[in-house]
Amino acid sequence: MRLNRLLLAFLALLGTACATTPAERPASTPSSAAVAERRAFLWEVTRPGAPDKRLYLTGSVHLGRPGQFVFPPSLTAAFARSQALVVELDPDKADPGKTQQLILSLGTFPPPDALSAHLTEETKALLPEAIQQAGLPAAAVERMRPWLLSLTLSILEMQKAGYSEAGGIDRMLLSKARGTQRIVELETVEEQMRMLAGLPESVQELMLREQLQQSSQTAVNMASIATAWEGGNPDALAQVLFVRADDPTMRPFYEALFFTRNRRMADQLAAMLDQPETHFAVVGAGHLVGEEGILALLTRKGFQVRQLSREP
Repeated sequence: MRLNRLLLAFLALLGTACATTPAERPASTPSSAAVAERRAFLWEVTRPGAPDKRLYLTGSVHLGRPGQFVFPPSLTAAFARSQALVVELDPDKADPGKTQQLILSLGTFPPPDALSAHLTEETKALLPEAIQQAGLPAAAVERMRPWLLSLTLSILEMQKAGYSEAGGIDRMLLSKARGTQRIVELETVEEQMRMLAGLPESVQELMLREQLQQSSQTAVNMASIATAWEGGNPDALAQVLFVRADDPTMRPFYEALFFTRNRRMADQLAAMLDQPETHFAVVGAGHLVGEEGILALLTRKGFQVRQLSREP
């Protein structure tokens, strides 16, 4: 896989999982009421007094194993009723040349600067074994900024576990939408990449160090996230993703990766309820949940937000 294509897979991963959120607590199981209701990871958003004008909203697990995700009937029906699919970004629309330029300018150090000059001794000591296991050339690693190397190691770990972008929920919906629905992007590759490159260097190093220390947890976290999605359980997903959201050291990470983007996307989605089309939106599942997630933001804006059952 070429580097720019690999980076697009990284960007698809945003909002679903991150190396700095270890599965310290297992995702909770759905309550007996939730099991009885058989909820889908799918919400209907309407304005008060306008129940016939809907926005459908689901969360994506951006990487999956072949055949892992089967859409519930309610999701399939909501998708069929929609004229536009809303995604964070459509990787097929990205310009490979521009993406490669962004990787070089935002994800690598200009010579003679190098990665090792920006790492603590603790982090540097963890590197040799990790890059050897990943099959990455040491010279190439020395050029990478910490955020890029962290995500590179994370995605390679998930690929070893059988996960791929092709099995992700948003990719499956994009395939269904092509030629039949208008596709709307909420963000661009450059916006997402600049967000990562703009993280404080101390946070970037923490991302890398925790990925090096906990690489075996990457696939475990993805499995917990997938279980929460399949069970329609937003609380369980929040437990996995936001276990360290109250840590002041990690606040810049969560603010950049999730909370700032959540506020912007909530405003964009709210405006779509004023358009004549019915929109079906799929964003990283982590963007929906928690007190600062899109579902809570839309509720506070006065919209009616209702989780749907698996059956239409």
